Amino acid sequence: MKKNLILILSFFSLLFISCEKEPIPANIETLVFGKIYDSTNDIPIVNEKVKLAEFSTQGTFAGTNYIFKGYIDSTTTDMNGNFILPFNTTGNGNKYSIQLDYTENVHIPNLEEFIQDENVGGQEEFIFEALKLYPIDLRIITTDNISQEINIYKQFPERQIAPIPPSSQNSVRRIWADKNVENAINFQIRENSSTLNYNIVIPLNNTTELYEFEVEINSADFQ
Repeated sequence: MKKNLILILSFFSLLFISCEKEPIPANIETLVFGKIYDSTNDIPIVNEKVKLAEFSTQGTFAGTNYIFKGYIDSTTTDMNGNFILPFNTTGNGNKYSIQLDYTENVHIPNLEEFIQDENVGGQEEFIFEALKLYPIDLRIITTDNISQEINIYKQFPERQIAPIPPSSQNSVRRIWADKNVENAINFQIRENSSTLNYNIVIPLNNTTELYEFEVEINSADFQ
């Protein structure tokens, strides 16, 4: 029985290894280039960091496993939102991607794009759609004693903001919002086993400058 189990495990180990993809040979010159642009506001995204990541891939029963090998190089976008990133393969991996850093003041729905295998040794263009966000200081004033922690959620881009500690009377939270639309904010508290909500909308302001929006909250507002 034990011998059969060892044979079965050996078989699946060999099957797994046989699904590993060979590395791409070293020193193959490739060029990636592109642009990060906010078409809503018609502005380029300037000084955004662009990184080139390398992976090796392994076939698994669930699909493909990507093993991060490291960053090969990086650059930043210029005043027009353009980037150029030439690189040479290292011989360690077989898959490459362009990765962008998360920043609070720019919403980029897709922070990673993979280079097509057939374009390694050639060139490939990437266009990243983005949305520039602008700061609002949200001042929360509680007009009675709320003994629970208040959780705060911003609608778009969807994100949880640092909660307000219990019994706080006056708190400020910096948020980054789309200046072209109304911005919904959801406040939540836990009461026994239930979650109670209070929703507000920050009206359209269409400004790029920091401003403060004040909201008063009472325990009776939560439902």
